[in-house]
Amino acid sequence: MPKSKSIRGLGAKYGGTVRKRYSNIQRVLKAKKECPSCSSLKLKRVASGIWCCSRCGFTMAGGAYDVAPSRKT
Repeated sequence: MPKSKSIRGLGAKYGGTVRKRYSNIQRVLKAKKECPSCSSLKLKRVASGIWCCSRCGFTMAGGAYDVAPSRKT
């Protein structure tokens, strides 16, 4: 298995499961997201659930870590 990147802020004391969950959330949160208004990849999270495009200024509500949260059934 390839070695994963180190996760800032979480040491060995937190355990593997917590570090894996944290890395998945960070990967989704920091990925580039497309603005539904101007189609640029400048959509950023301003606060939990609030997303704003730095190019056109479009603001919208969405999920805490992703614009459209995935539904688990």
